[in-house]
Amino acid sequence: MPLNAAPLRIARVALVGFTAILAACTGNTPKQPVPPAYSVETLVAGSPLHGAKGIRFGPDGALYVCSVVAQSLFRVNVVTGAVTTAVGAPHGECDDVAFAPDGTMAWTAMPSAEIRARRPAGEPYVLASKLPLINPLGYTADGRLYAAQIGIDRFVEIDVTGEQPPRLIAKGIGHLNSFDIDANQQLYGPLAGLEQIARIDLASGEVTIVSTGLGVLSAVKLDSKGRLYALGWDSGKLFRVNVETGTAEVITIIEPPLDSLAIDADDMLYVSQPARSAIVKVDPVSGEQTPVVTGKLGLPGGLAITTIDGKETLIVADDFAVRHIDPQTGEVWATVNLAEFMDPASASDVTATNEVIVLSDVRKSRVYMLDRSTGETLHKWRRIDTPYGLVLTDTGDVIVASFDSGQLIKLSTTDRKAREVIADELQGPVGVIRAGPDALYVTEALAGSVSRVTISTGAKALIASGLKQPEGLAMLGNGHLVIVEAGARQVIEVDPATGITTVLAGNLPIGAVVPGTPEPVYVPAGIAAGQDGVLYLTSDVERSVLRLVPGKGAGSRVSRNLN
Repeated sequence: MPLNAAPLRIARVALVGFTAILAACTGNTPKQPVPPAYSVETLVAGSPLHGAKGIRFGPDGALYVCSVVAQSLFRVNVVTGAVTTAVGAPHGECDDVAFAPDGTMAWTAMPSAEIRARRPAGEPYVLASKLPLINPLGYTADGRLYAAQIGIDRFVEIDVTGEQPPRLIAKGIGHLNSFDIDANQQLYGPLAGLEQIARIDLASGEVTIVSTGLGVLSAVKLDSKGRLYALGWDSGKLFRVNVETGTAEVITIIEPPLDSLAIDADDMLYVSQPARSAIVKVDPVSGEQTPVVTGKLGLPGGLAITTIDGKETLIVADDFAVRHIDPQTGEVWATVNLAEFMDPASASDVTATNEVIVLSDVRKSRVYMLDRSTGETLHKWRRIDTPYGLVLTDTGDVIVASFDSGQLIKLSTTDRKAREVIADELQGPVGVIRAGPDALYVTEALAGSVSRVTISTGAKALIASGLKQPEGLAMLGNGHLVIVEAGARQVIEVDPATGITTVLAGNLPIGAVVPGTPEPVYVPAGIAAGQDGVLYLTSDVERSVLRLVPGKGAGSRVSRNLN
């Protein structure tokens, strides 16, 4: 999101006592404007693709890229890397995309259990509905449309007129994923559940195994000469497969996970990397990789800061588990398997110590504790109602903010079924940090307030009010709080003794709508404070990490190249 206005700063007024009394009387936090003191820089650049999934070349020669989390279909010029929106949210919610001979574009909106379509120069419409876990789809040369429900293992033909229900062709064949269809009405696709490549005769429904032993494959496509290529989801391997013998050669290895594969008119290969929101071009002869659209994160949320080998290190909750970031260089790396579907597959918020990382996943209602050095899952708590902010206790247990229930809940590492309510009647708790040995600071997004909660009694004391959707928070060296006021798209500093508020940076790219998460927070904007006073902020809009630097005074954005 472009930022056209310089960040604002609002300083404390001289008459602190009078202002604090005024705030208590009005119920709002006092603010007074003065020149800005923080500049905003890009530490980790985002990607305009926002989680690249299914990809396909259209009749216009552009690459069309699906995004579920952005609910959008993007159009990419593969020569320049320029990205535009082909179908915006919410109609563009897309897992895979295909084109009919007449130019009609169809796509699967898996969370909505729909297949949607758009005729050339037309508007989006629902072609088929009530299709749970609908994922890959493709047209034949004569305009028939086929699709698969990968989670329930059904392969169907879709009536393109929308008048008849889907026709079942096969079921229980091994979870068909992204496929291709040749001129002889033979479908080639990966059976992800069996780690095989199959050929399906569309006339008879007969399934023949073409190749085995290539691992979990996410996509299979044919080039103009009928050569078969396959993509390894978690291995990162791009294979060329001999259809007659089933043997395969590795063309190149790309950083996994890998979601989809597309082939252009010149038989060049294109691969989507969903965890990095990126597209890579591969020469099928040399295996040379060329970035088309770059990125490093899927959907960053909560943020923590810790020390690794004596250096400050950021830990970011992401749509694909968790990532580490060097705050000096912006280098991003992972200690967990980003291709894992289950434990943990995604994260909304995070906290960490020298030994463990704790993640919350608001979409799956789970909390995980990981070994920080190995990424191994040590503990997993299920059925935690809309979990966001996290705090580790001195005994190693976890306190989590439950947004929908309005509670702070302690989770035990010795009894995973134990649920101790520390505080309740909170209005949309999101961010939580320690406020002392027996106290916590918590942001209440729905109340627009920040409170101090006593752990032993559950008593709540108001620190600041009148805020617009406060989310992530951290503590400065002087004991003041820094809070992401997401509804106002700014970061503020709050003196917990007086409630006086200073705006440190404004007009920030935060507040994206994300399906499957509770509004209005969706994915929480995370913030962390470094020892040198630099603040770090996640952007769910840009899929980036920003650095707020004190003392520069310019209030400008730098390093804004998103590609």
